Amino acid sequence: MSLCPTLLLASGLLAAEASFPGPRVLGVAPAVTGDEPGGVTVGLTDAVALALEGNFALRSQGDAVVAARYSESAARSRFRPSVTPSYQASSDTEAFAVQAAQEVPWTGGSLAASAVLRQSDPGDVHSSDLRLSLSQPLLRGFGPTVARFGVVNSERARESQERSFELARQRLAVDVAQAFYQVARQRLSLEVAESSLQRSLDLAEASEKRMAVGLASRLDVLRAELQAEQARDAALSAQTALDSTLEQFRALLGLSPSARVEPEPVRLPEDPALSLASLDVLVSAAYANRLELKEAEDRIGDARRALSVARNALLPQLDLNVAVTRLSVGDRFPAFPGGDRRVELFLSTSYPVERSADRAQAAIARLDVARAERDRRERELSLEAEVRGAFRDLERTHASIQVQRKRITVAQEQQRLATLRYQRGVASNFDVVDAEASIVAARTALAGLLADFQVARYRLLRTTGELDVDETFR
Repeated sequence: MSLCPTLLLASGLLAAEASFPGPRVLGVAPAVTGDEPGGVTVGLTDAVALALEGNFALRSQGDAVVAARYSESAARSRFRPSVTPSYQASSDTEAFAVQAAQEVPWTGGSLAASAVLRQSDPGDVHSSDLRLSLSQPLLRGFGPTVARFGVVNSERARESQERSFELARQRLAVDVAQAFYQVARQRLSLEVAESSLQRSLDLAEASEKRMAVGLASRLDVLRAELQAEQARDAALSAQTALDSTLEQFRALLGLSPSARVEPEPVRLPEDPALSLASLDVLVSAAYANRLELKEAEDRIGDARRALSVARNALLPQLDLNVAVTRLSVGDRFPAFPGGDRRVELFLSTSYPVERSADRAQAAIARLDVARAERDRRERELSLEAEVRGAFRDLERTHASIQVQRKRITVAQEQQRLATLRYQRGVASNFDVVDAEASIVAARTALAGLLADFQVARYRLLRTTGELDVDETFR
């Protein structure tokens, strides 16, 4: 999983505004701001890579992954030796001590060792005290499940954060693709609006000339002028929508709204091909690939592990203790030979009378297992519904594209006939204006459908769990 993808953009991608502290992409400087002349266009691949590098929400997700890895490392440290040296000095005594302790990862026991060297001035007496002890639970606290419970929980927390990070990368990639094609849609809508404006101005001019020679009425001129004003307003609205879409696109990339970066011009295919596997195959792929379902499965394991630990806590405390000590006194260091050696082997046990809290914890753990299993089943049903919905949306969008293309053909033919009838004086320009509105509506709708179709393909990949961000957008 790469947090810093390598890009190869044109050399025109200059430095970003100095106040923006975002990360830099390898091989590329951030984009220029609106204060610089000119700008930079990026393809979809580079746009996704820039977003993966600079998007603020994704960077926060990455920080959460790093924090989870630190927590996992801290949890593992309990099974590494902990050594604590110490030194004490007074007017008549000096003492140096070293203590070491370590938990046994697979049995739940603990090892402890200590060494104390002490020197007393009266009589220049030297003493040494060596201790080694092992405490091993035989009932409560015994076994790897209990001993490694904290470590496994930290591993699961880290894995969960990594999955959340990957899901965030996938969502961000689809969002960038949507913003990218929305810009293409708005550009196409602007072209349609500008073409309509030019035709409306031509119609208004022609209507005035025809009125001047008595072939058209004042109403025809007013109607054509109104159509031109409406087309001008539509063109202005399309330009405003384009500017807003560009700013949203830059925000996803972690750039300033005024940064001179925008998607490269693309032509949306007006007759896109649709090739889909069967719905059952797509649902099976989602079951096999979706990270959310894998996380739900692992949470069942987490709940069952917590239940095992809770049941273990209901057992009485019975510990086996082994201790080896050696105490030596002499007139110099080391004062070990001839010391007093002692080996102790004993059992210790305890069992509290009040166990309501432990029993309640075990009961809650059983409920958590049942809830995790229900959540997994709910997630399966939800994933299947998502796949079916994404599948239907793609099919519907493809069918709607075919309908809109036919609508455009019909509207163009109506406009041709209406213009011909108007030019021959058989009818007013009412039909011409009406046909023009139909063409604009159909072409604008087609632009939206073509953009939606491109995004729907990526959304279906994400829904089935087959969207590999690094491979798909390469």
